[in-house]
Amino acid sequence: MGEVRCVIHRNPGKTGSTVFLHLDGCFDRGSSGDLRRELRQAFDRARGARVVVDMAGVDLIGSECIEVLLVGYTRAMRTGHGYEVVNAEGHVRRALEATGLCPRSDDNLYAPSTGDAVEAALS
Repeated sequence: MGEVRCVIHRNPGKTGSTVFLHLDGCFDRGSSGDLRRELRQAFDRARGARVVVDMAGVDLIGSECIEVLLVGYTRAMRTGHGYEVVNAEGHVRRALEATGLCPRSDDNLYAPSTGDAVEAALS
């Protein structure tokens, strides 16, 4: 896979009540340490407020970085912070939907039963 390319931009937000992390690039095993450190610092700066992780620029996310985001969610739940992972697209979004970090884009959690599928096809 070539060199890991990841960029993390911090933005404390205009009201000071939200800390934004804007992620760009590929996030795999090599970038999980950087993401962990930045997320920890974001929680420290948020002081009980909200942390928003903007995934709009993420091209790839590995399991190590998904784990970091899940640890962030757990920390938010334990400490009373708000926490959101937003703007994920494509396969990155599907991976985050599978973990519950992003809401599902559809309401169909399960395939229809065989009887329902046959009935729909015949009507």
